[in-house]
Amino acid sequence: MTKQSKKPIEAIEVTPETNAKPAPKVTKKAMIEQLLTSEKGATIEELSKQTGWQAHTVRGHLSILKKAGAEIISERVDGARRYFIK
Repeated sequence: MTKQSKKPIEAIEVTPETNAKPAPKVTKKAMIEQLLTSEKGATIEELSKQTGWQAHTVRGHLSILKKAGAEIISERVDGARRYFIK
């Protein structure tokens, strides 16, 4: 076993807190809702890319939003299915 040196503990200077508030945390769920409420909506692929979720997870979250009362509309636009929240 090695001996640990006993160094004196240095005093930490305490400063008054600033009034700045931290930036609000942007959650993946909030990102999905923001993308769906945009004018052009979003595809499953776009939502997956933004959140890092797999496609089945995004579809599951859309299902949860529907059950929570969100009116989610899907339309075929230029050959791609786009989802919107009314």
